[in-house]
Amino acid sequence: MFIQKIKDDEAQVAKLAIQQFGSIEKYTEEMKHNLEHFSEIMEDWYSQIPEKTRIEDKFLKLVSHKGEDVASKPFQSIVEEILTGALATAPSLLIGSTENYCKIIMDTYSNHYLIKVFDTKHGAGSSKYIVKAFHYYSENNCVENN
Repeated sequence: MFIQKIKDDEAQVAKLAIQQFGSIEKYTEEMKHNLEHFSEIMEDWYSQIPEKTRIEDKFLKLVSHKGEDVASKPFQSIVEEILTGALATAPSLLIGSTENYCKIIMDTYSNHYLIKVFDTKHGAGSSKYIVKAFHYYSENNCVENN
């Protein structure tokens, strides 16, 4: 699914790759390295996540407020918690900027297969609600958009 998503968004990926790495070649080298060492990178990343964060699923916390205005301060503070935690613990090469991470979340929760899985488990419309929340955050808080 990941490879298909990259193929589908080839122009955007190329733009972001050049922006982040300086060239497609450097991006390709880094991706090869990351894929060759994927298990170690993920284990290292996971080990750096505090136990409390691993136990508490903030995305479930978001959907527990489903139906509330995504622009509300309390709701956006949950989005901010998710972003702060991800940016503090994930390798920057995996998520890049806040804006890029918001796009990753929006794309992930817009995937038809994942929508079915997540919405079945957490209620219809849960994925759409998360996308809406991160879209609002991205549009109103990311420096790259302003």
